[in-house]
Amino acid sequence: MKPSVSLSLFKADKTAPVLFQGNIESNIPLIREMGYQGVDLFVEEPQAKISRDAVKLLKEYGLEVGVVMPAALAGKGLFLGSRETNIREEIIVKMKEIIAYASEVNGMVSLGLVRGSLFGEDTYEEFYKRFAGSIEKLLPFAESHGVDLVIEPINRYEINTLNSSEEAFYFIESTGLPVYLMLDTFHMNIEDRSIEESLYLCKDKIRHIHFLDSNRLAPGMGHLDMERIFEVLEEMKYRGFLCLEALAKPDGETCAKKGIEFFRRIGLL
Repeated sequence: MKPSVSLSLFKADKTAPVLFQGNIESNIPLIREMGYQGVDLFVEEPQAKISRDAVKLLKEYGLEVGVVMPAALAGKGLFLGSRETNIREEIIVKMKEIIAYASEVNGMVSLGLVRGSLFGEDTYEEFYKRFAGSIEKLLPFAESHGVDLVIEPINRYEINTLNSSEEAFYFIESTGLPVYLMLDTFHMNIEDRSIEESLYLCKDKIRHIHFLDSNRLAPGMGHLDMERIFEVLEEMKYRGFLCLEALAKPDGETCAKKGIEFFRRIGLL
C-alpha cells in the first residue's frame, strides 16, 4: 500500500476534502518531500495550462495519480443520472475529456458526486437505469484509453444515491458493468453497518481507498480504529493507495503531516 493526498488544480471550496490546492509549483514538491507517493487529482479543465503543467511536474517529482476527480462537473450542475437528456449528453462529453486526461497520468476516474441525486417524482429504478446508461456510453472510451472507472459511495448528507458500500457493490453486481469501487472510510463510518464487513464484501471490486478518520481528517485525528482498518486491508492483500482526501484542518500541510506520522507509526513508510 502507498500513501497519497488530495490535490486540486483549481480553487476549491473551503469545505472540500482537499489538502493542497493552488500553487502546484510549490505543492507538488512539498507533497513528495513529505513522503507521499501519489495524489488524487481534482481537475476542472483538462486542457488548461495548470492541468498541462501538472502532468509534467507530477512526472518530474515521481508522484503517481490514483484517481482523477471530476467533482467540478457536479458543481456546474452536470450529472450522469440526470433526468435531462441534454445534461447527460453534455457531461458524457466532459467526462471523456477527463478520462483522456486520466490516461495521460495513468489514473482512474471517479464516479462520485457526478452521478447525481434523485429529485421530485424520480424513482431509484429510473435513476439507476439512466446512470448505468451513461456509464455504458463512457466505457468503450475508457477501455480504449486504459482507464478504470470507480464508483464512490458517498454519505446521505451529500447525495442520495449509492450511499453505502453494499448498495454500490450490488449495483455493480446487478448491472454487470465492468466498473470498480473506491471506498472512503469517512463515508463508510456513516453509512455502513461495519467497515470491516464492507471491506470483505467488496474486496474483489476495490481499486482505491480514501483513508480517513471519523471527522474526515488524517488517521489518528478522530475515533475510528484506523490501525485495525489497515490490518484488514493487509489481510485482503490490498495493494493500492491510501489517500488522505481530507479536510484542510487546521490547514492542509498540518493534516498531511499528521497522516505521515500515522503511516510511519504503522510501518507503511
